[in-house]
Amino acid sequence: MLELNAPAFLGAAAQLARLHQIFSGIQDSFGEQLVPSSVDVILPPVRAFNAELNAIGARLASVSATRFIQRLEQLPCPLTVGNAVHALNDIESRFTDFLDEIKLFTLSTQEAPFMASAEELLSSPGFSVGFPDASFEVEEAAKCVALGRYTASVFHAMRMLEIGIRALSKHLSIPDPTKPAEKNWGKILSAIKVKIDELWPSNVRLPNSEGSAFEDLYAHLDAVRNPWRNATMHVETIYAPHEALHIIRCAAFFMTKLASLTDENGNAAPTLPSSALVAS
Repeated sequence: MLELNAPAFLGAAAQLARLHQIFSGIQDSFGEQLVPSSVDVILPPVRAFNAELNAIGARLASVSATRFIQRLEQLPCPLTVGNAVHALNDIESRFTDFLDEIKLFTLSTQEAPFMASAEELLSSPGFSVGFPDASFEVEEAAKCVALGRYTASVFHAMRMLEIGIRALSKHLSIPDPTKPAEKNWGKILSAIKVKIDELWPSNVRLPNSEGSAFEDLYAHLDAVRNPWRNATMHVETIYAPHEALHIIRCAAFFMTKLASLTDENGNAAPTLPSSALVAS
């Protein structure tokens, strides 16, 4: 999938269309040689349009435009007005053929912001450094929302959370499970709860302390496990837009909170700003 620079493309196409209209209106001059001043007017819009043709992969139209540019750049220019009109017609014809073979999609003003980097989505500078794998899942989840693939976006959100669980386990020095039966959220979360209670006993755990922060993370994961993660992995649910957005926001909130305590490898990390994903 390619991103079209819409303003540049529209501007180049509009200039090309104006040139075509001008030349078509002077049929009595078709046999006259193009003068340098005319070449100077024609070259910039054709070059700009050709750049956009290359950007979107309109290969045959670009070949035609490149050939036209090369002839315009010759000194002296060998083209007549009629040659220029024919060349413009050829470029437009090939471009029309290209458009017949592809599909163009647009994103609304509400959807476009989701095509951003993880750090922009989460408003968390440095997140991609501390959580490179999770950043990929954040971006994929957001892209799926932008493209209307809401169930897929939840799947990526769950992958994001799995990365978070692994990082949290490493930070708490919980051994990585080796048996397949141990690699499920229930057993892993149980191990996390035991470790938190061991490091910060509940009877002496103070509000706003490090132990309290980890307890909050555990509670968030435990709440997510049954209604979201299990249903997603067992193909039991198709998610509506508002459901997917809610899940992604919760996952993003968890990840930015986690990133204030640890990185993806379990190492202590500096505090990062809270999640803004999708606070829009």
